[in-house]
Amino acid sequence: MDISRRQFFFTSAACACAIATGCVTNPAPTIDAGVDHTIPLPAALSEPGSQVKVRLPNVKEPVLVVRTKIGFNGTTGICSTSNRTELQYMPEEGVIKCLGCGSQFKLDGSVVRGPAKEPLKSYAIDLVGEKLKILG
Repeated sequence: MDISRRQFFFTSAACACAIATGCVTNPAPTIDAGVDHTIPLPAALSEPGSQVKVRLPNVKEPVLVVRTKIGFNGTTGICSTSNRTELQYMPEEGVIKCLGCGSQFKLDGSVVRGPAKEPLKSYAIDLVGEKLKILG
């Protein structure tokens, strides 16, 4: 596929603007939790490495819930460093990454690589029967 120089620059500029304005989103499904902060265990979390975004009542930021080989982890799903870009779990690297600023975090929310200086808020995730309860 050949593209013109003009098309290349236009596409590059559009991508740069999307990243700079926080338009980079995690394609994981978004689920609304009940008032008790529970959700039915979604099919989207059936395998280790999978992730969903959960909106909690009266909580501004979505929670990024990740399934690992040993259970579930939860952190804030938005990077405060990069203009509020959504975070995404990268299972092949074992980190949560901001595609806006490049910051990387461990599953417990601690910073692996900046520019972020502050850790992400961490949430405990309990499996109760066929429901996930998000505690934080």
